[in-house]
Amino acid sequence: MCESGRATLTVMLGIGTSRIFGLVREQVVAYYFGRAAAYSAFVAAYKVPNLVRVLLGEGNLSASLIPVLARSMRSGDPDETRRVARSVLGLLLVVVAVVTLAGMALARPLSWLVAPGFDPGLRLLVERLIVLLFPTVAFLVVGAWCMGVLHAHRRFFWPNFAPVFWSIASAGALVAFVGRTEMEPVYVLAWGVVAGSLLQVLVELAATRGVVGTLRPAAGWSDPAVRRVVALFLPMMLGTGVAQISSLVDVQIASFLGDASVATLAYAQRIYTLPLSLFGVAVAQVALPTLAHQAAAPEAGETGPRQETLRDEFSRSWQRMAFLILPSTVGLVAFGRPAVSLLFERGRFAAGDTTAVTWVLAAYAAGLLGYGSARLLATAFYAFHDTRTPVRIGVLSLGVNVVLGVALAWILGTPGIALATALAAVLSAALLARALRRQLGSILTPTARSHAWRMGLAAVLAGLVGALPYLWLLDRWGGWDLGARIGWTAAVYAGIALVYFAVAHALGVEETGRLARRVGLGG
Repeated sequence: MCESGRATLTVMLGIGTSRIFGLVREQVVAYYFGRAAAYSAFVAAYKVPNLVRVLLGEGNLSASLIPVLARSMRSGDPDETRRVARSVLGLLLVVVAVVTLAGMALARPLSWLVAPGFDPGLRLLVERLIVLLFPTVAFLVVGAWCMGVLHAHRRFFWPNFAPVFWSIASAGALVAFVGRTEMEPVYVLAWGVVAGSLLQVLVELAATRGVVGTLRPAAGWSDPAVRRVVALFLPMMLGTGVAQISSLVDVQIASFLGDASVATLAYAQRIYTLPLSLFGVAVAQVALPTLAHQAAAPEAGETGPRQETLRDEFSRSWQRMAFLILPSTVGLVAFGRPAVSLLFERGRFAAGDTTAVTWVLAAYAAGLLGYGSARLLATAFYAFHDTRTPVRIGVLSLGVNVVLGVALAWILGTPGIALATALAAVLSAALLARALRRQLGSILTPTARSHAWRMGLAAVLAGLVGALPYLWLLDRWGGWDLGARIGWTAAVYAGIALVYFAVAHALGVEETGRLARRVGLGG
């Protein structure tokens, strides 16, 4: 197995484990809250510090730090690489301290910004929760720095596994304290999230210490390498800001559609982001350091990076992502209801809530390939140290998302918001592909292009074959106990996956052979 394939499996293992724990956390949340107004308030309140966390950390910090560290590592001076990493940490700590204090002080206007459609009492709850949740920004942004350092050194597991501790703490708080103390459940959840964020960053810092030697921040902010990180980061932050504004607009629109609408979006997002994180984000995380190292090493006699090598690596990454994303799209768009029911339908989460979330999930999932492709395409630009192109395209996609969101919400209600987001993601991917084609001539190899339509055909045929068993499943759902529901749902889903794999293999899709070898089914 190639190095990028092994790394992708490592990332998928870490993300998969953390996402499974995240779904368990959501099951606990659904049991205690359902689609209650208090949970909508929590989702709206957490949107604010989460937006700041994504702007200052998440993929932005990693994507700007990794190319610079990759160049420093190629110079063969590990002390220089450690010094750059610690200098970035020092600058980051100053920024997050200021931003965290400012966010807590501005909680009231921020509550109006994020949830203008809520009634005054619910908006007051949003304000109080913003104050409580904002310190998570500092913890998780430092965690993003850890991710960048570890990924640059091709250590992928711990940054993606650490969120497990976040899920355990937040869900554990609800189980341990709701009904045993006088604190309202929504505040118990908020304190659990704060504790989980602290646990997560402590785990990541322990892993990072083994790479940088010491966690003591440095003050070399005038260093050219640090300035290069900042130069890459700022336009990247603007691009991510565009995407996060789109997410914020979704919540704003949903706040006018009823108290349950924001919570409905949140539950659907938890499910569709599972395959997106496992297959789209995982592949992009592995591709960035690989592409960055290749882009930093020109071939003899050339002035530019190895375009053929870059195209080959990008094609392999896209094929790997699309092979897994396409059946996930079919599954969640056409066959999502049993998954929603099994995950959430208990406690205060009723059958009507399952129906509402299923429709929103189908709308979001329609854009899975667009989301994954856009993420991978943006990664290719970051490897070239080009952060401006994704920003320009992101601004255009934001405008489309806002217009479509308002229009489709008026027509379809909450699912319309999700569908607008999916369509905007597809547009973003198409425009990024067009822009990258100008640099590489072609972004996919002939083999990758040939296999793309074969994978699409296999996904469609698997969906058609699975339609009758799925209808049979729904017809008997009400008469089964939990064990029968889990068993038959697993059987139907596994059958659809096997049909997809078999058809793809018959059509000569390379990924089937690679996957078989990885799980020990092939030679």
